[in-house]
Amino acid sequence: MANTVTGLLQGTTITLDAPVPPLDGQRVRVIVEPATEEVSLPAAENAKLWAEWIARGPQGPIELDGDDNIAEDE
Repeated sequence: MANTVTGLLQGTTITLDAPVPPLDGQRVRVIVEPATEEVSLPAAENAKLWAEWIARGPQGPIELDGDDNIAEDE
């Protein structure tokens, strides 16, 4: 029987977000990994941020300076 439950780790203590009644009082194996939370933006804010990123690029404006062979292997 395997259950996935998230919780908070502080030192040697793990506080679970929800109980696991079938395992209460039993010795269990715990695998610890960071719980990633996906952040969802409203559509309008997401579109605004994409438009800003496209305008600036990841490190500022994208300018080729006349050299359009940027992916050329030498």
